[in-house]
Amino acid sequence: MDYSGLLNLLWRSGHLAGCDFAGAAGERVVVTHQGEAADGLPGVWVAAEATVDGERRRGTVVVGASTPVPDGAMLRVVERAAPRVLGIDDRLVPQISYAIEPEVAECYDRLRRGAARCECAPRVAQMSPLHRTSLLTALLVERLERKYGDVMRVLADADDDWNRTFWVMLLRVMGGNRNREAYMSLASKVDFAMLSREKSSVQKIEALLLGGGGFLFAEESGSAKGYSDAPKDDYTLRLEDEFRHLAAKYSIVPLRPAVWDVRKLRAANFPTVRLAEIAALVAKKDFMLDAMLDCRTAKDVDDLFGVRASDYWDSHCKPGVECDPSPKRIGKAKTVLIGINLVAPLMFAYGRQTGRDELCDRALDLLGSLPAEENSHLAPWYDHGRVAESGFDSQALLQLWGEYCAAGRCAECRVGRAELQKFL
Repeated sequence: MDYSGLLNLLWRSGHLAGCDFAGAAGERVVVTHQGEAADGLPGVWVAAEATVDGERRRGTVVVGASTPVPDGAMLRVVERAAPRVLGIDDRLVPQISYAIEPEVAECYDRLRRGAARCECAPRVAQMSPLHRTSLLTALLVERLERKYGDVMRVLADADDDWNRTFWVMLLRVMGGNRNREAYMSLASKVDFAMLSREKSSVQKIEALLLGGGGFLFAEESGSAKGYSDAPKDDYTLRLEDEFRHLAAKYSIVPLRPAVWDVRKLRAANFPTVRLAEIAALVAKKDFMLDAMLDCRTAKDVDDLFGVRASDYWDSHCKPGVECDPSPKRIGKAKTVLIGINLVAPLMFAYGRQTGRDELCDRALDLLGSLPAEENSHLAPWYDHGRVAESGFDSQALLQLWGEYCAAGRCAECRVGRAELQKFL
């Protein structure tokens, strides 16, 4: 097993400081300061200090046999002696080995073996409320920081236009896991500028979205059976006429319907229904981004995003295809996901980017007002008690699962570190 993660925990904690080592080439090495972890370079420590054969040195230390050695490294730390490493100018990099105590290694092995099954879940459930809140808060901030990076990449692609960024992120969330890429492709074909010009008419917006998505004109876009080759009613014919005009105006080439995965989808989740709901949402307010940034509670999110599609969709789930009558609206379960995966991350990112700290705080408060998510990654935690009471908690646990448990990073996780510290 690779013990690089455990070695880095020992290094971070100062466990090796003051130890007198014999280097791989016979040098006498004494570590005097562990330095600081390098951003974005796991296992690399900068501004570390050591003496090598009595000579004081300051520089980069590489910890772990699996960590690449950058040019200019002054020291490498491994668990077992390895072939000597050449650095810049073909100079040997001093190397020391540290034998990990058997009980520490056994604990680390046990944690990593159980990580994928979330075997630390009972430890989280048994924490005092204060310690669990501290853990979950740190994890949630980590998750929002990661999502901040995602938003910044979308913002850069949108030429720093926050309204366009909102539009792309909205379709990304509405797509869910199954059709996310298709919705994102549609967002690039039918962009925010087009919608802004045509938003006075819900029918025009529906035509843009359904036509751009490839759900009209079987002979032109090769639509899948059950969509554009369905019988043409008057409303569908009007949508087609609108889209012909708009496609010529904006040079829109529809998506191929094969990009949409509609297998075993309930009628309420068909892309055609979701796009009709999105059309109603776009036509609802002139300044959706501003309205979103004003959301403070789960009710605010539901009031803003819980829209109903136009009357035609009460009795249709596809253009020209009737279904059992029922209003088609973005329901509360979906608005909760929108609040968690769209509103809070965008609010946090906008606050960070514009220096409005109150929006970052509001994003945390909003997550605290939303119900906790339910999915397969969270189930092991819930088996040991209701660990997550809100979206705040469930997002933190998803960060714990995705970034630590699934990756076997037990020595970097606060839960795993606490267990390992018992043996150090």
